Amino acid sequence: MARFLLSALNFVGILRMQHRNHSSGHHYGDTPLGVLCLESWFTKPRGHLRNPQSFNYPVVYEVMGGVGIPELLHAPNDKLLKSMIDRALCLESQGIKIIAGSCGFMARYQWQVAEAVSVPVVLSSLALLPWLELVYGSTAGLGLLTADANALGKEHLRGIGWEREMSALSIEGLQQAPEFREVILKGRRHDLNMEAMINEVAAAARRLLASGPLDAIVLECTDLSAFSGVVRKVSGLPVYDIIQAIDLIAASLGHSAVHKDYSI
Repeated sequence: MARFLLSALNFVGILRMQHRNHSSGHHYGDTPLGVLCLESWFTKPRGHLRNPQSFNYPVVYEVMGGVGIPELLHAPNDKLLKSMIDRALCLESQGIKIIAGSCGFMARYQWQVAEAVSVPVVLSSLALLPWLELVYGSTAGLGLLTADANALGKEHLRGIGWEREMSALSIEGLQQAPEFREVILKGRRHDLNMEAMINEVAAAARRLLASGPLDAIVLECTDLSAFSGVVRKVSGLPVYDIIQAIDLIAASLGHSAVHKDYSI
């Protein structure tokens, strides 16, 4: 019972919201959301975190120049963490009320960034996992669609307070999907073939379903949010992503969310 109570509070604890009275004159006084972004140039369809039309409220993007997906996935370091904290503090000082991350693998830094600022922080949809375990029960099947299953490690799950082994999750990656790998993981092209992406995401969802009974699916990769409708249609299951995690906090601040599936 104690573990369940801790899990119930974990999502809120990770976000670590402390009230602060902001003075007037902030640069982003009417903008609730600030996103710490990796540097990338490929198409961001509607439904993607980096497309402002995905939100029903204003958003500002803070791009970390020179830091891309390869650096975060394969060469994370203290310098990167310091840059994220510095930029998060800057966004907060300018009036931003919620700080998010543009890549689910930022989960490894969730606690440090949240501790450094006084506004809610949700760097990754993985922060939903402890809460979903409580919602669906400890024996429920939780599936995870990730950009790269080989790069996802215990440090990412520890960063969001997941106390169980990785084997408690069913995990499927898109690291071998040609279009996803070429455009998103490797950055060799900037034009995204939507039809190819839909087919690759659908195929990954089917592989995930074949791994065993599931009750819900979490999309680790923010680039998959635009295709949540594809995963939902293929699986027939509830699908959770980073935008829903952000909207939960935004709703507490009085900002409503309007959602539709843009990928189907």
